[in-house]
Amino acid sequence: MKRELSDLFSFKTLKCLKYIPVIVWRIKNWVPFLSDYIRFTDRGPHLYLLRNGIQVKTMENIDSSTMAHIFFKKTYGDVEDNSTVIDIGANIGIYSIFAAATSKNTIVYAYEPELNNFNLLLENIKINNLEKNVFPFKLAVSARGGEKELYLNDSPDSHSLYFKYPDRENKSVEIKCVSMKDIFEENNIKQCDILKLDCEGAEFEILYSTPDEYFKKIKIIRLEYHNQNGQNNIQSLIHFLKRKGFKIIKFKKNKKKTPEYNGILWLEKI
Repeated sequence: MKRELSDLFSFKTLKCLKYIPVIVWRIKNWVPFLSDYIRFTDRGPHLYLLRNGIQVKTMENIDSSTMAHIFFKKTYGDVEDNSTVIDIGANIGIYSIFAAATSKNTIVYAYEPELNNFNLLLENIKINNLEKNVFPFKLAVSARGGEKELYLNDSPDSHSLYFKYPDRENKSVEIKCVSMKDIFEENNIKQCDILKLDCEGAEFEILYSTPDEYFKKIKIIRLEYHNQNGQNNIQSLIHFLKRKGFKIIKFKKNKKKTPEYNGILWLEKI
């Protein structure tokens, strides 16, 4: 549905305007991308062509915002050559493609449990000829292997093991899970240069349950956090990771929601 003209002049939309030169410079078909990015129209699937040869097929306009965050705003930073990356919450593969296509000889292990997202992840790997660099797994990551209930949201980037969505009448699917230990052991990963997590609340149980011997193999952690109750909050997680030998590089709260709800955290091994 097309937005009202007055919506174009909202503070959020005006903030997006500073990225227009970057979008025009970096994307060949920048006109539909910009329309999607400012949510002026509700577009369906689209194939965006970056001027450096990368292609990204999207599901809906929320994916253009994810592209902007990863490719232009560098929410999860750059990736050095010869890196090993674990992408938890890979969604349709935007970060996995970014990591593998913007660095040389990088290997990405991408984990995404939801079927539609996973199928689009496979397509994005294929159209970028990255089958030898990005290894996809239709799995969620949690404290342990087995099956769990994944709560589905209308927005394909917000399916969650933790958050239910009343407007979907708690619609869910059963999905298979693996642990961080499983990821390292089954893929014979000796060192993880970047552990990226965007998993809608599961980041706490994933990290809290990871044995010390695997933390020793992780150099960098970059995650989006989603505060909950008890120990599942960012201050408890920061305290935990500092004890594991990490230091904070970047800590940014998302002001779009309640100040403490979610944000971005980067850490590096001391």
